Amino acid sequence: MPDTEAPLSVLDVLARRASVRDYLTDDVPEALLEQILAAARRAPTSSNLQAYSFVVVRDQAAREKLAVLAGNQKHISTAPVFVAVCADLRRLGRVAEHAGGSLAKDHLEITLVACIDAALVGMCASLAADSLCLGTVMIGGMRNDPDGVAAVLGLPAGVFVAFGLCVGWPKSRPEPKPRLPAGLVVHRERYADGDLDAGLADYENVMAAHHRAVGRDPDQPWAERVAKQFAKPNRERLKQILEGRGFGFK
Repeated sequence: MPDTEAPLSVLDVLARRASVRDYLTDDVPEALLEQILAAARRAPTSSNLQAYSFVVVRDQAAREKLAVLAGNQKHISTAPVFVAVCADLRRLGRVAEHAGGSLAKDHLEITLVACIDAALVGMCASLAADSLCLGTVMIGGMRNDPDGVAAVLGLPAGVFVAFGLCVGWPKSRPEPKPRLPAGLVVHRERYADGDLDAGLADYENVMAAHHRAVGRDPDQPWAERVAKQFAKPNRERLKQILEGRGFGFK
C-alpha cells in the first residue's frame, strides 16, 4: 500500500479535487474502505430516512461488465474498488411494512429524496477517500443501462445505481479543472442573471490556459461543447426504466 500522508482537511481536499482515472494496482485495504464508508454515512439525509445503499465491488469480472455497461470506461475495471451508490426505496418499504404500514413510493418527492440522499453520501465518500490520499472518479454512466447494472449487482426493485465511484491509489493526480467564476454562480439574496458574456469570456480563457498547461489542445470552447453535447436529451428511456424498477414521478 502506498504511504499515506496525514489526512487532509476538507478545504484542502476540495482545493485539489480532480477526477482520477489512472490507478496503481495496489489494493485498498478493507479496513480503510470501511473507514471511508463509515465517514460517508454521516452525510445529511432527509428526515433521517437514509434512502441509499452502497454495493462494494472488488470482483474483477463484475467490474469489467460494469465498465462495458458504463460506455467502456476502463478505469472501472482497473481501479481496485468500485462502489455503486444506490438510491434505495426497497429498504424503506420493508421498514414501513415491519411497522405495520406501507411506503407511498409512486411519487416524485420520495424519488428525489432517495437520489439526493445518494448524491450526498456518495460525495462524502469521495471526500473521505481523497482525504486519505486515495483517488476517486464518479461514474454517471451507471445510468446508461440501469437494468443491466442491476442484473450484475443483483439489485431488487426499488433500488438503482445513481452513480458509481472508483476508488484506488492514483498513478498521478490531474490538475483540478477551473470552475465558472463566482459572479456567475453565487447570487446574493435573489437570483440575478448577471453579465454572462464577460464572465463566460473570462472562463473560456482560463479553460484554454488550463488545457494548454496539461498538454491538451483547447480545440472546443466550453460553451460550444455544452451547446452541442446537450442539444438533445440523454438517456431518454431513463424515466420509463426507473418506473419499471419501482420509482415514481407523479
